[in-house]
Amino acid sequence: MNYPPLKPPYRVMIVDDHKFVVELLAQRLSVESKVEVVGMANRGSSALHIAESEKVDIVLLDMELHQEDGIHVARGLLQIDPKIRIIGLSMHDADHHPISLLELGGLGFISKSATGREIIDGVNRVAAGDMAISPKIAVYLATQCSNQNPIGQIRSLSPKELGVLKFIAQGYSINEIAKKLDVGGKTVSGHRAQLRKKLQVATDVELCLLAIKSGLIGIHQDL
Repeated sequence: MNYPPLKPPYRVMIVDDHKFVVELLAQRLSVESKVEVVGMANRGSSALHIAESEKVDIVLLDMELHQEDGIHVARGLLQIDPKIRIIGLSMHDADHHPISLLELGGLGFISKSATGREIIDGVNRVAAGDMAISPKIAVYLATQCSNQNPIGQIRSLSPKELGVLKFIAQGYSINEIAKKLDVGGKTVSGHRAQLRKKLQVATDVELCLLAIKSGLIGIHQDL
């Protein structure tokens, strides 16, 4: 699925089984004029009810809800609205949740140790149609996928396409990549479209996973 940029304000729901965490995240997001918190839930069932009754663009979803699996809740949210953009949250950088959520259709995974600014940046990235993955989690994904090397799938890429793929996998937005490569945003978008066509994928999430599995993103790299 393609994720076009959202128009602000971005309607965000926060889901965490600790009430103070929900309130803290809501307080952090309240300083961002582009964000409107439209729902706060402490249980998966409550989150699903909100998603059914409110228009929700982005969900900050704790992966370790009390007696509930965050992946199961994410699946339910996407069944209600496949366009919902889910960002997973976890205190643990190394478990099965990041890969499971990204493969399910999530657009991000952020450590709960991230700063308020990093969380806001993540929401803005996902709203723009890009990915948001904390550096430590990106390193973990690389180590987990290091034994899977679909290098043949990226051999047909040009140096410019490889460069764009690398930046996408590192979580940079189209505009940020354009600045780094000193080209226009349309040029970067064109390369991304070509990457998806050549690699037979539909989303940046799939591009990211393929880059990690192929070893394009090294585990000792400064992500």
